[in-house]
Amino acid sequence: MSWGTLPIRKSHALHTVKNWPGFFKRLEAISYKTQRNVKKFDGTWIGSWPIGDGENRSAALNRSELHGQLWDYVQELGIKVDFDKWVDEYFETDTHGGVVLADGQRLTADIVVAADGVGSKSWPLILGQKDKPTSSGFACYRATFPAGPALQNPIIAKEFEGHVDRVSLHIGPGAHMVVGKTERQICYILTHRDDHNAEESWDKTVSTDTALQYIDGWEPFLTEILKATPGHRCTDWKLLWRNPQPKWASPNARVIQLGDAAHSFLPTSGSGAVMAMEDAYSLATCLQLGGKSNAPFAVRVHNHLRQVFERVSCAQKMGFHHREKFHNTDWDEVARIPDIFSKTTANWIMRHNPEQYAYNNYARCARHILEGEAFHNNNIPPGYRYEPWTVKELMEASDRHEPVIDEGDWS
Repeated sequence: MSWGTLPIRKSHALHTVKNWPGFFKRLEAISYKTQRNVKKFDGTWIGSWPIGDGENRSAALNRSELHGQLWDYVQELGIKVDFDKWVDEYFETDTHGGVVLADGQRLTADIVVAADGVGSKSWPLILGQKDKPTSSGFACYRATFPAGPALQNPIIAKEFEGHVDRVSLHIGPGAHMVVGKTERQICYILTHRDDHNAEESWDKTVSTDTALQYIDGWEPFLTEILKATPGHRCTDWKLLWRNPQPKWASPNARVIQLGDAAHSFLPTSGSGAVMAMEDAYSLATCLQLGGKSNAPFAVRVHNHLRQVFERVSCAQKMGFHHREKFHNTDWDEVARIPDIFSKTTANWIMRHNPEQYAYNNYARCARHILEGEAFHNNNIPPGYRYEPWTVKELMEASDRHEPVIDEGDWS
């Protein structure tokens, strides 16, 4: 069993990989051939909608299988990857960035990418200090395991009858659960109120009995899925946030944060993994355009294009909006308008091509940095003027049951 999850790779994360010879076909082979099915916690059917839309193709994949395909691909390309290396410290000089490993070894490069998660060791170098992440008030039980033994359970078998693979979202009071099935695997993610026992660690596991309390009274299929977890153990992952931070590069721009190290996401945003991929495409494009001799400046252009951190911050906020909709559902409104759950990713997110955006805007952004030429990112919700926010403000609004309403078109 693995502690993986079911990430949705949205269209904006797939534009670039379609240009990698043969790789997109591999993703298609392991992706879910299904729609996104939504049910009420008691089993009431709400609706079924495409993953993505007709113009913007998306793919649902098990994380472990995606990692396997990436590993195979980089091996074929001859790219060296060393595992089981632990970074204790990041550093830089005028000419290179570097890391100090736990065994004392020092590694250097023209540019070092810090992609080590919300607890990144790069914060002291980037900001001079490491701010403690803030609890979102929620955590996730999650697991991935072989489908065969679980399908011996008649309740589980009946739910999946006629489905080679399926993705379903189950919405209930104070919690929601996503269940995925392929020919080979079943995975689930149960988001629940944090009882302060969860940890930000893939190694921290708990008995599935502790998870069952959060879906007490929900349809039997869901409780049986939890009970079918091998060894009756699942990971309990604390969902941590950091307040939006505009600076991701070190003072000399030899170290750059990427993914959750720069901007943590709630799973309900549907954008955490794909925003990390957007970061990667943007950074690679800027480094290509800037060239080796100008790499630090290219890093600064990338940092500005990915932000003035507005796009990522807006996508982070979407996670909060979605969680509020899932956990405080107005079922009378759903009965009238079931399509309220038809879309969980906004057009301004899905229709963005980060690689092309970097190509189109690198020169203008460079002139903005060097000469002060006016430049404004246009990769955020149309009509929205960015206003700073903090995790604490959103959590307090949630506790007061106050909706967070923003101007502009977030659809």
